[in-house]
Amino acid sequence: MSEHHAAGARPVVALGIPVFAAEGREPLLCRADPDAYFASGVRPPAARELCAGCGHLEACRAYGLANAELWGVWGGTTRRERQALRRGESGDRGPPRWWLAA
Repeated sequence: MSEHHAAGARPVVALGIPVFAAEGREPLLCRADPDAYFASGVRPPAARELCAGCGHLEACRAYGLANAELWGVWGGTTRRERQALRRGESGDRGPPRWWLAA
């Protein structure tokens, strides 16, 4: 456990970096090339491709939704997709197909 955790401080969260990304042992593509994940106009297929194979896909997607992230790709989702999910546009049909395919 790091000194920050022992003291109860979570500075990476204050910077907007999810704990799973900051403390993960395996290299994350989004940490190696963050510009690709925060480029404007990323389309949904490109967002899913950027995150394909990531072991933190679900945690990252949940983080992006829970924190109402307005910028960047989070868990293979774009800003518009996260907004639609928060508004409940998937309706009673369950999660969108792209969510299940990720």
